[in-house]
Amino acid sequence: MSHAALAQHGVLTDPTEHVEYLTFVVEDVPEAAAVAEAMSRLTNISHSIRQKDTTAALTLTIGFSANGWSNLFPDQPMPADLHPFVELRDGPRHFPSTPGDIFIMVKSHRLDLNFQAAKYLAPGFAPIARLIDDTPGYKYLDDRDLIDFVDGTENPHAAERQAAVLNMEEPYPGSSYLIVQRYVHKTDKWEAQSVAEQEGVIGRTKFDDIELDDAVKKPYAHNVRSKVEIDGVEIKMLRQNRAFGNVLEHGTMFVGFAKSPAVIETSLRQMIIADEDGNYDHLLDFADAVTGMNFFVPPKAFVDQFA
Repeated sequence: MSHAALAQHGVLTDPTEHVEYLTFVVEDVPEAAAVAEAMSRLTNISHSIRQKDTTAALTLTIGFSANGWSNLFPDQPMPADLHPFVELRDGPRHFPSTPGDIFIMVKSHRLDLNFQAAKYLAPGFAPIARLIDDTPGYKYLDDRDLIDFVDGTENPHAAERQAAVLNMEEPYPGSSYLIVQRYVHKTDKWEAQSVAEQEGVIGRTKFDDIELDDAVKKPYAHNVRSKVEIDGVEIKMLRQNRAFGNVLEHGTMFVGFAKSPAVIETSLRQMIIADEDGNYDHLLDFADAVTGMNFFVPPKAFVDQFA
């Protein structure tokens, strides 16, 4: 069996036109039978709705926080690197740590199928957890975020993606770690910048999505501060980001997968904490993070055992 076949289907696949992000909190320790029943609903809902349109590429991907795992699966080994999201703050910039014990990402090419899946997932998991957030996301133009720059250009592909995303260590080979943040954009402030200023903040051209030469790239550019390197070698993650919201409030759901949360945590620290020259990711001047959560995404076999 290939490494990719061990993972939940939505982990390694590209973002779809439509997505729904569901966040639940576990408030009491449920009985094992209730957990098994809820988990079986996940598989049953996925199979039933996928059959309505096999071209829609529907996937349901589930992850658990440290608190969620210890309360839902007390007899299973705790994933080695699973821990709560660590709040970060530097000056006016803030990455909060917010509640979230179960995270389900519903992806497909159809908004209506995502909604139907979410409609059944909420009561299906109600006996063990309370739904606290339901955020629909969508593809914007040619995979741009709502500040009109292409998002996810540097995502790895094929074997490189598997190597970056999948943790093959026992007892959960084919697992992954996921960090989720919801960013609300300061659109008026962003639109007040010239195109050249915006490109300096991102580190790429706006219209053609070409990376700026190192000679002109700003030390505070997003693609400089967010890049993780060890001994000159870039360590990749997979971003399944999507736009969300409407004209009144909108932004980006950051949905980052990696074989270790340390990769994404390093990126976030570099973004928010200024270096000795005062450089931080200036994109944070134009967006506020309002959520921050860590999850362990178990392999497909772990989920299928409840089917």
